[in-house]
Amino acid sequence: MRTTWKSIGALGAGLALTMTLTACGGGKDDSSQTVAAPTLQDSAELDSLVADAKKENCLTLYGAPDESILKSVTDAFTKQYGIPVSYVRLVSADLTQRYSSEAQAGAEVADVILLTSSPFYADALSKGWLQPVDKAGLPAFPGEFPADYTADDGATPVVSLVPTTMVYNTDLVEKAPTSWEAYGDSKYKGELLFAEPSSSPANLSFWELMRKTYGDDFLKAVAANQPKWYNSAVPATQGVAAGEGSLGFPGVAAIVKSLQASGAPVDDTVLAPTTGPEIALGLSAKSPCQAAGKLFSNYLLSKEGNVYFNKVSDAISPYADNVSDFVRPTPVDDAEKAQIEQLLGGA
Repeated sequence: MRTTWKSIGALGAGLALTMTLTACGGGKDDSSQTVAAPTLQDSAELDSLVADAKKENCLTLYGAPDESILKSVTDAFTKQYGIPVSYVRLVSADLTQRYSSEAQAGAEVADVILLTSSPFYADALSKGWLQPVDKAGLPAFPGEFPADYTADDGATPVVSLVPTTMVYNTDLVEKAPTSWEAYGDSKYKGELLFAEPSSSPANLSFWELMRKTYGDDFLKAVAANQPKWYNSAVPATQGVAAGEGSLGFPGVAAIVKSLQASGAPVDDTVLAPTTGPEIALGLSAKSPCQAAGKLFSNYLLSKEGNVYFNKVSDAISPYADNVSDFVRPTPVDDAEKAQIEQLLGGA
């Protein structure tokens, strides 16, 4: 008989996709205890920016990464510069809507945004909501930042590559699968819990990669296993942790770690090839704390700050040596999207 983990409700707001508005303090999490926060080298240009930011003494960040990640990096920033940070954590689609509504009303709140890279950035730049980061006068950017990881003619830097992993229930799966082809194995019929392909551009890119790698028959085999579809990775992963299925998609390290910390029998495994969302940085043009926004952006775009941010999030930094292991997502057109969804059983 299947054993169901009973403590999933204990996660509460830790994994809920609702707004989190938190003033940064000195709390610690597992990531910050094992990864040393960087200290950026002073320069006259940086010293001037720090002085201006300290006069404002405020910063608001809108971010899609897990709350624990946002806390780690904002705590490190506050520790170095003494500037308090508030952050709002929502999925990219919800944050995009929130930011757009505020910008249209001329009531910008966020000084910096960290959302999934998408056409939203180009649109926001064209409307004057965001300022080109390469024209903001940051000491660390463009600088040595890898030029291949910018969009919108250099105006939008990609700060994090988040590889998709396979989630599995450690009570139900004796050994972690070694290939994505496990999703098409008939022994997992009725045991797959997936985020809908259309719930994220990165999810569509993943299934496009799977189609190119394994062919249409693989997607048909996945459909034959009758996966249960969810609106995001969070409920799908929670379901795997609760024993409602053996395998899940997509794997997000921060979500898995939060569940593990609560005692859930869940883990993920890194498989190749893989792709995933890219997190881009946007700098507001008319927000309340302009200098602090620039200082925080500079922190995340420096090699030291960017590597730290990606270490605490188990993601890949554009500065990393293994960046080539990640297949960068590409836009999936409507025709390809329709074919993928049809092959997956009309997900």
